[in-house]
Amino acid sequence: MQTQRDHVHAYQFLMGRMSSALVLADPASAEVPAKRAKTGLIAGVVLALLIGVGFGVYGLFVPGGSKKWQAQGAIVVEKETGTRFVNAGGVLHPTLNFASAKLLQGAGSEVKTISQASLAGAPRGGPIGIPDAPQTLPPVEDLAGSHWLVCLPGASTGAAPGRFNLDFDPTSTARQPSADQYLPVRSVDGTDYLLWQGRKHRIADPSVQVALGMANARPSTAPPWWLDAVPDGPVLAPARIDGAGSAGSPVGGTPRQVGQLFEQHAANGGVQRFVLRADGLAPLSETEFALLAAQPGNPAPERIGAAAVAGAPRSADRSLFDRIPDLSGAGWQSGADSLCLRQNPAGDQVRSQVVLAAPRQAASPGGAVNVRPGTGLVAGALPIPAGQRVPDRYLITDQGTKHLVPDDESMQALGFGSAPVRPISNELLAALPDGPVLSRAAMGVSEKG
Repeated sequence: MQTQRDHVHAYQFLMGRMSSALVLADPASAEVPAKRAKTGLIAGVVLALLIGVGFGVYGLFVPGGSKKWQAQGAIVVEKETGTRFVNAGGVLHPTLNFASAKLLQGAGSEVKTISQASLAGAPRGGPIGIPDAPQTLPPVEDLAGSHWLVCLPGASTGAAPGRFNLDFDPTSTARQPSADQYLPVRSVDGTDYLLWQGRKHRIADPSVQVALGMANARPSTAPPWWLDAVPDGPVLAPARIDGAGSAGSPVGGTPRQVGQLFEQHAANGGVQRFVLRADGLAPLSETEFALLAAQPGNPAPERIGAAAVAGAPRSADRSLFDRIPDLSGAGWQSGADSLCLRQNPAGDQVRSQVVLAAPRQAASPGGAVNVRPGTGLVAGALPIPAGQRVPDRYLITDQGTKHLVPDDESMQALGFGSAPVRPISNELLAALPDGPVLSRAAMGVSEKG
């Protein structure tokens, strides 16, 4: 009688023949199907284990095998701590900042992140670098300077006269004043100006503010160079009427004094304005009329009819139509926006335009500098000093400080050899806090140990 073992052996024999028929196309083959695959799998696992054990043993005796720190010009960052080193003569020196590392290693330097274990056996030296040099440097493609804003703090901020805020952020927005807005501004010596349509007009008589509705205005105070950047327009003051106060021609059958103002309302709703000169009635603009009417001591304007105008002698002088701009249809800006100059570099020159911008939250009474994080710019100081062919160049960082870069070699080492140099006036640069000079020569005297 067949036992259970016989049944199992018979089943295994049958399955083996079926596997051989399927895999080898021969049910009677003596070779076991898939034997090679199993053998290869076992051999691969054993080999992988041996390799892993080998690397483990090597790691015990030779910890941290990376030698990247030995590369010429390498700036090494320790992975676990972020400590920055430079390789100087085969010795790793901690650097005080990234700018110092770039100045020492040059334009071709590469930043390499390496583990503590790989640096464990490296020779170490003392810290090296320029104190207070920039910790970061922007890429050339992220440098700003296509334009910037020079804004005056409002009179209500309490800022000292002549202070201003600098905004190098290219995303900051500003708008031109509308065509019917004029803007009061004052120089540090107390001279008042009116800005209108891109020009500044000096106000030579206090009655002008009264006539133009600006008696209660609190103008921002601008430094001289800020005002110098705006083209001059005609001076605003009441016109001088020759012979004012003397007897003039009769108007409407009544003797009049030279300098008397008249208004005549036409049938079409328009208003004509005249001033009596020695030779008769002379027309004038509404603004000229308002300035003369507001001047102390002048007689009050009179309203006359068309017949009086037609019967009076007429002066040939029409100069008071266009002597000054007609501001009658405009009003002064009294909003919360800051008065600014938007300056655009054009070659080695700077073009300025009067604009209005929302005041920045960071503005301070002493003046503020805004540079977008991660950016900066390379500035060339204007005017160029006598005896120099190129301007002094500065790196302005996103911390708002400026650093003199005295030579091409240092500029190349920092990575800004191809950076555009933006022309900026010495007055603007003087407002920026000074940082240390960035030069390769300075690195030679800054080693500390």
